[in-house]
Amino acid sequence: MDDGIFGKVVFESKKKISEAAAYPKKRYMYDRIRSVPEDYFVGFYGIRGIGKTVMLLQLAMESKDSLYFSADASYLRDESIYDIAKHAIARGYKNLFIDEIHRKQHWMDDLKTLYDEGGVRVVFSGSSALEIKKKGGDLSRRALIFYMKPASFRESLCILYGEEIRPISLEDLENKEKREKLIVEYSRFAQYMGEYYKYGGVLYAQKKEFFYDSMQNILDRIIYTDLSYQREITGKIAEDIADLLYFISFSSPSQTNYSKLAKTVELSKPTVISIINDLTKIGIVRQVFSCGKGASIRKEPKLYLAFPFRAYLNNVKMREPEIGALREEFFVNHVEEVCYIKTERGKKTPDFKVGGRVFEVGGSGKGLKQKPDYLVKDSVVIEEDTIPLFLFGFLY
Repeated sequence: MDDGIFGKVVFESKKKISEAAAYPKKRYMYDRIRSVPEDYFVGFYGIRGIGKTVMLLQLAMESKDSLYFSADASYLRDESIYDIAKHAIARGYKNLFIDEIHRKQHWMDDLKTLYDEGGVRVVFSGSSALEIKKKGGDLSRRALIFYMKPASFRESLCILYGEEIRPISLEDLENKEKREKLIVEYSRFAQYMGEYYKYGGVLYAQKKEFFYDSMQNILDRIIYTDLSYQREITGKIAEDIADLLYFISFSSPSQTNYSKLAKTVELSKPTVISIINDLTKIGIVRQVFSCGKGASIRKEPKLYLAFPFRAYLNNVKMREPEIGALREEFFVNHVEEVCYIKTERGKKTPDFKVGGRVFEVGGSGKGLKQKPDYLVKDSVVIEEDTIPLFLFGFLY
């Protein structure tokens, strides 16, 4: 590797790490990454625009003998991860922080060799979940790899508005006394729900007047770059993927079954399922399956989008997103291990089950007729067996 090129790597590393000081707030995964034993390499991936680069720089800033670089930098086009790392090791660097690692063709083999040779620790990030998950499994005994979710409602308040808000647990929300205290303490944050519906999940974006331009760039890179690791992306396929996302964003989650999607975009059902599975692995779509056991329950999941894609896609077509879909989306994107309760013919049932409890999500006028364990209302209320929806935004 040419010393002049490596000198540019060092210069850019110092510059980027110093710039990260402008972002003191940390994502939820920061402490988890820091706690990984040093005898493991660490990787994390997630959709674009959620703060992966900033977190990587924050980690570099708090580590000794650290060097940061992005694998997609044009001046590193002809350099391998291995060659850059060996050059760094020879000059005393012990911790490498590599962004967009999947952009290097042989990144997995290079990491294997670096781990086996020793002398350096690597922390890396990537936007292509398909590529990281596909190849990262071969690093299982050498590296721990984590999925990084879009920013929660709580994180958005902390990072964008400088608030100091601790995460809470589902048990806190189920405890009547704790829940009432949280409603009183956090009620002032409910006013930001509408903004989160429009702009939430993505961080460090442009000013709001350019926000949806940034979202278009993110979506284009997901379709033309990230998905290209799994399938050939022609103009026709790109249009089909966009049409699928538009249809999901315009529809109630209960209406987005595979058969209807296939008919709408004029693709075969297996092709639609394959594309939806890829979009799920990337993190732009979340599939929620029906509760129960057996293969049949996995046939027709409800389909949700990561924030703020529903609002963005509706905005492109000058539409308003369905508020019921946004409420459900907020709920499922903030909880773990959720399933939906399949409606019996001619009978309405509650929406979701989480941790053995049944939750019905709705607006301020929603009632307990369907007998859930908890009613989740998009309003600030203190009522028996009712949890305000916005409080679920503080779970991580």
